[in-house]
Amino acid sequence: AFTLWEFRVATFGGGALILVLIALCTKVSLRLGRPADLIHLLVAGAFSVGGFGVFSATALIHTTAGRATIGIYTMPIWVVLLAAVVLKEPLNRRRILSILLGAAGLAVLALPQFLAGERVGLLAAIAAAISWAVGTVYLKRIDVNAPPLTTTTWQMVAGSVICLVGLFLAPRDTPFELTSDAVVGVVYNMIFGTVIAYLIWFNLLRRIPAGAAGIGTLLVPVFGVLASFVLLGEVPTNADLGGLALILLAASIPLIPGRAKA
Repeated sequence: AFTLWEFRVATFGGGALILVLIALCTKVSLRLGRPADLIHLLVAGAFSVGGFGVFSATALIHTTAGRATIGIYTMPIWVVLLAAVVLKEPLNRRRILSILLGAAGLAVLALPQFLAGERVGLLAAIAAAISWAVGTVYLKRIDVNAPPLTTTTWQMVAGSVICLVGLFLAPRDTPFELTSDAVVGVVYNMIFGTVIAYLIWFNLLRRIPAGAAGIGTLLVPVFGVLASFVLLGEVPTNADLGGLALILLAASIPLIPGRAKA
């Protein structure tokens, strides 16, 4: 099986390679108009891909997958707050209510972990969330004029390099054994969880405000906890269910149609 660092390098590095191949096949140029654009994309990728990968891997080492997911996806809260300060995106009543409900739900989910002494995993998960939010807002702020495939590829390269450093700092201490399940997991996450997911995310950021995009990701912890129950046997507690209910409500508020103006 792969260590978490090997897993990150394989999925991010493999994802970057797939994106390069797609660019070659579709004849999408990876060149950028200005040298500064490349630096900006590498900085954004260092946070939204690299920092996210490093801190989320650390969280998974110190806590369960479901609980790590909960902490990581406090990201929408940080995105909305940073977008309001940096991008001057308005905080309307719906967005504020959605964030407050989401924060309450995440607090309900996180409190038992904190009281149980699982602080390292939780703090690492929140650090992953903040890193992702910083990269997201930074990317929106620089507004590089390039196709989503190009911007995603360079950010993936930056993230791969950072996770590669983590791999060297924490090398494997057990014999490597490759299994079919491990290969399937890496391939699935490389294609769906990395290439397709990041292409959709960065393309979405070009079309809608960062805060609106961030609120939509509040649903991820719901699926994360459910998947952990089905695949890993992690049984959700009453606090988990209560917190998830608040998060579902928070994610649904922006989807409710507003009153039509007379």
